[in-house]
Amino acid sequence: MDRNEIYETAITELTEAALAVRRKSCEEDEKEIYREVGALAKEAKAVMEKLPEKERQVLDEYFTKTSRIAQQECEYLYVQGARDCVELLKRLGVL
Repeated sequence: MDRNEIYETAITELTEAALAVRRKSCEEDEKEIYREVGALAKEAKAVMEKLPEKERQVLDEYFTKTSRIAQQECEYLYVQGARDCVELLKRLGVL
């Protein structure tokens, strides 16, 4: 495993851990949205099962790829936030 893979793994694990903490500590209205999404996911799965195979594959691929994009963007923002923090600390003379 090279350094970039190690960094990616670390960022992914840190992001997932932070999201787990957030989901446990978020406000009740946000928790309700998570519950709603869970219920909608079950409904969406049932709808997709009724579709012809080709249409189901298209939607599945779409959902998979948009989720991957969201994950990559989350990882990017995590790293960018760290960079921004370091830059701010440098400008404040802390570093």
